[in-house]
Amino acid sequence: MNKSSKARFWVTAILLGLAGQLAWAIENQYINLWVYGQSGQASHITWMTTASAIVATLTTFLMGTLSDRLGKRKIFLSLGYTIWGVFVFAFGLVSLTNMEMLSGGDMAKAILLVGILNTVVDSVMTFFGSTANDAAFNSWITDETDTHNRPLVESVLSIMPLFAMGLMLLMGMAFGVPGSQKEGESVAEFAARVAPNWLYFFLASGIFTTLVGVACFFLMKKDHIAPNRNKAYMKELVYGFTPKAVKGNPDFYIALLAFLFFNIAVDSFMPYYLVYFTNSIKLENFYPAMGVIIGFSSIVAVALGAAMDKIGKYKLLIPAILIMAIAAVVLFLVQSSWWGIVIAASAMMSGYLVGTTVLGASVRDETPLEKVGALQGVRMVFAVMLPMVLGSNISLAVFQTTYVNDFGETVGAPDKWMFLVTAVACLLAIGPSLWLILRKKKALKSTPKASDLDVKGE
Repeated sequence: MNKSSKARFWVTAILLGLAGQLAWAIENQYINLWVYGQSGQASHITWMTTASAIVATLTTFLMGTLSDRLGKRKIFLSLGYTIWGVFVFAFGLVSLTNMEMLSGGDMAKAILLVGILNTVVDSVMTFFGSTANDAAFNSWITDETDTHNRPLVESVLSIMPLFAMGLMLLMGMAFGVPGSQKEGESVAEFAARVAPNWLYFFLASGIFTTLVGVACFFLMKKDHIAPNRNKAYMKELVYGFTPKAVKGNPDFYIALLAFLFFNIAVDSFMPYYLVYFTNSIKLENFYPAMGVIIGFSSIVAVALGAAMDKIGKYKLLIPAILIMAIAAVVLFLVQSSWWGIVIAASAMMSGYLVGTTVLGASVRDETPLEKVGALQGVRMVFAVMLPMVLGSNISLAVFQTTYVNDFGETVGAPDKWMFLVTAVACLLAIGPSLWLILRKKKALKSTPKASDLDVKGE
């Protein structure tokens, strides 16, 4: 690439990465706070997480293969982001007050509708988000990078979730969300009081995502990948699950297996931890705490990501997983120390970011170029759908905290036990990670000139 092309690539990648991660951060975290605040039901969070994971995987599976066959990325990205933003805004319309009107004043039905309709909106939003981000954006990044610049690109993209979270929190402060339930205030009263603020928050977030989609119609270069119509569409859909694919690309599947357990660890706490901090343990100075966590984790991720190509990315993988596991155990043990929580959460997020960078780059490195779009669906099954379904539901099953809400229902609340699930899943991720590292060492020794294996110093 020349300087102009590099600049255009970086501007496009950062804008798409940030807008996409902002939308995902809102969907995976703030929407959980929104739904919990409007209903008081942790199970509604699990409904959304499970449905979103399934929709995201099926969408990526179908649309990734379709983008390969058409030789198109730009239209999927630009149009997908544009519509994605519209459905971010739509969440603000599914408030308890509006659902109470729909249910004719029946509050129990209204709470149920909050869970059901938010899950529906989430699923539709996920379809467009996964088409644009999981299928097209991930394929586009793989198309535009190689083994030499991919670690840097991955490290920059890996911190986008934290930058997006920081932007989300700043917007949350500006619009006065998530808000705190006052003493003696019922769920319905609290939900009605904060709903207008949430509506403005969702509107601003949706506009930003939509504008990025519109901008990419002009920023992105014309597609240059050749359409891949050599095989029937249905054969391409199932290709990644065939013995031939596994036998031909063993390192790709080993990397996905490591990613599976690692992301189970992540998704055991990620859907619930903001609810845990704000509602379960009522962490004081929430926004300063999140600022420290995000700032520290971002610095670690950027520093190690920039040096990853020189260090050798696989040298960082096992330490990152172990740090995440140890920090999760500390969070299980510490609920009253502000600094203890902040330090442990910062370490856990750092391990999460570094591990995601290494495994994400590994999966890209091992993806055959002629199957980039088709294999995005396989990646989504291992790295997104199964972890989100298993992680969120296992944590929901182990929660020990219950209470009777304003409507006489006994409901569960996120608690510290999710961090033990995270620690156990981290330990399970070590096995396939070591297997992958040993295979790369062996390959490097048998092929001394294979510098693209990127296991320097191993």
